[in-house]
Amino acid sequence: MRALPLAVSLAGLLLVAGCADADRAEKVAPPTVRAGGARPVVQPAGEFSKEGWFGGADGLHARVDIKGVERQAAKSVLRYSVTSLDSSVKSVPFEIALIDTAGRRLYKPTGTTSGSGFTPGTSREMAAEYPPLPAAVQKVTAITPGTAGEFSGIPVMAASATPSASGTPSASSAPPSGSAPSSPSSPSASSSPSVGAEPEVGAEPFMAGAPSPITTSPSPTTSPSGTVSPSPPTSAPSGNPVDLYDIVEGEDRTVASSGSSVTVSLRSDALFEANSGKLKSGAKAVLDGVAQQIKSQAAGALTFVANANDAKVSGDRAQALLNEMKTRLGTGFTYTSNGRQDGDGVDLTYQLKSTAPGSGSPAAFRAQDGQKVVSRTAPFGSAKRRLEVKPFYRDGAYIVAVFDIVNEGPGTTPPDASYPNPSYPGGVFGSFSIQVPGKKDVYRAVRVGPPTPGRPTNYVDPGRAVFRTAVNEPVRGFVYLPAPPGNVTSVTFNAGPFGKVDKVPVS
Repeated sequence: MRALPLAVSLAGLLLVAGCADADRAEKVAPPTVRAGGARPVVQPAGEFSKEGWFGGADGLHARVDIKGVERQAAKSVLRYSVTSLDSSVKSVPFEIALIDTAGRRLYKPTGTTSGSGFTPGTSREMAAEYPPLPAAVQKVTAITPGTAGEFSGIPVMAASATPSASGTPSASSAPPSGSAPSSPSSPSASSSPSVGAEPEVGAEPFMAGAPSPITTSPSPTTSPSGTVSPSPPTSAPSGNPVDLYDIVEGEDRTVASSGSSVTVSLRSDALFEANSGKLKSGAKAVLDGVAQQIKSQAAGALTFVANANDAKVSGDRAQALLNEMKTRLGTGFTYTSNGRQDGDGVDLTYQLKSTAPGSGSPAAFRAQDGQKVVSRTAPFGSAKRRLEVKPFYRDGAYIVAVFDIVNEGPGTTPPDASYPNPSYPGGVFGSFSIQVPGKKDVYRAVRVGPPTPGRPTNYVDPGRAVFRTAVNEPVRGFVYLPAPPGNVTSVTFNAGPFGKVDKVPVS
């Protein structure tokens, strides 16, 4: 799992320096209180308060109280406190991301501060900085890396006229003794967008820097004039804020769409003869439908990528696809066609004529989940785990699936356990999805940013599936899924190894 730093020049939080095992909490000696210094005191729970386990398997038991997000001149500042409810002093990796659930964008912290030694029964004031939020955004959802999960309905307000809000840390918000904030990075600093991370990759600071570019096998690129040239290396996505992508699987295509771009993925076996660039007879009808979609929605540049295990086959398919689409779409677009030796399938990407407007209203804050809807049990080797499904709810453009997973034994849950889908590497609940009763479209976990070939992608989930490992300890989980069109009040929940659950209510 990637360790998730909390960012900021005003306060310190939970990123551990020199932690031997970043997937588990590390016990450390209590912090020293200097002569004349006061020990922190426990603060009462506030309006936006949740209790949970944070940072890793059997991590910090704590309460997080979020005050709100302040608008400042060139940034947004999240203010919150962390109260340790644990029995020992611990340090854990931690990060909070902000989501504009109507505008479908995620905001990453712009800097990091090291903090450690959370003492039982004490509260620590924290802050994190982000790029400025648009004026129209009045509420956001804060995503915490733990069982408390999502804090929906957090208000965005004008900065308070306090010394700490103006840039001078107050006594309560200053970093603890022994921690020093790093300089905030630029909002546009490159880094792999993240809400969480694949547990198997271990602890990797969220803002540690830009990932190294990934170079794929050289493959043909076809320009608008039809000239073939080698494809350039593919680099990891960057930027802050990051677009969120809905993923919807249909009968003959999968569509990944953000507020500004769309990628339509088609199966190669539905379009081409085996090991060939020759189109099947039924391919023309499929391409006709895609062309109509592009005409009504797209502007400017179109990119077509054909994937195959053989370089010649991928190049032939790329050329055939370009020829077919130019015939249908004419000269109103510019065309780029790539052949790649990377998996299978065909991807057609285009930019929307205008940015899609925000959809749905942000959810109100939910301190508690609803009552259990149903339980499902599944075997995992010799052990069993129980899924307890809670009522789902809408948050902006999304449906939030909420559930507990309980280890029924024997033995502890592996700390890196997850419920993946090989087609969507990186999502800890990638095998979970929803459908509208009677419909065929499948709605998958919301992706953070565009995919990068060859490496896991992040999704809107807690970042890991295991925060407690013992038998009979429930672990709350959640995953954001695209909301189907219309006023859907119940869905079929496909919970991967736990099977399907019909008629899960959506509020």
